[in-house]
Amino acid sequence: MLAVARSLILSVFGVVCMAFALAHWGEPATAEERTGWLYQRFGDQGVVYGMLAMGGLMLLSGIVSLIRHRGRQKAHERAMEIAQDPARHVPEAPVQAKAPPDPKKGALLVGLVFLAFGLGWSVYYVRDTLQALAAGAPLVSYSWWKTLIGPFVAAMGLFYVLVRPGTLEGVKHMTPGERVGFLVFVSLGLAAGLGLLFWLSAQAEAYGYLS
Repeated sequence: MLAVARSLILSVFGVVCMAFALAHWGEPATAEERTGWLYQRFGDQGVVYGMLAMGGLMLLSGIVSLIRHRGRQKAHERAMEIAQDPARHVPEAPVQAKAPPDPKKGALLVGLVFLAFGLGWSVYYVRDTLQALAAGAPLVSYSWWKTLIGPFVAAMGLFYVLVRPGTLEGVKHMTPGERVGFLVFVSLGLAAGLGLLFWLSAQAEAYGYLS
C-alpha cells in the first residue's frame, strides 16, 4: 500500500504542477523569472515549459510505478490461486530462469537521479533568487517548500547512493539498519533545507528587502 500511495502522490503532484503551468500560460514573466535560465532560453513561457516538463515527468513516473505494482499484484494473486488449488493449473513448460535484478544497482540508479535533481533544483533556484536580489527586482519572493525540496531530494539521493537499501518498495520493507539510515538522511535533508532558507533570508535582508 505504501508503494501505491507514493505513486498516487507523485501522480497528483505531477497533475497539479501541470495544471499550475497551464493556468499561467500566456502570462508575462515576473521580474524574478526574467533573471533565470528558462526565461533567457525560452522567453516569457520558459518557466511554464519547465513546470510542464517537471509535472509530466512526475506524472509519468507515478503511472509507471502503478502499472508495475499492478503487475506484481497480479503475479501474487496467481501464485495464491495455484497454492490453493494446484490441480486446476497445468504446470507450464520450464524456462531458463533469468538472474533477478540486483536491487542495490537499482538503488544506486535511483540515488543518482535523486541527487542530480536535488542539486540541480537547489542551484537553479538559489541562483535565480540571488540574481533577482542583486538586480534590485521590485519583488523577490521565495517559498519554504521550494527551498526545502532541493536539499531534501538530494539527501534522499545520498541515502540510496551510500546506504543502497536492498529494496525500492519503501521504508516498510527495509531492514532496521536501513530505516535508521533513512531517518538520518531525512533529518540531514530537512536541516540543510532549513539552513538554506535562513541563508536566503539573510541575503534578502542584506540587500534591504527585509529591513
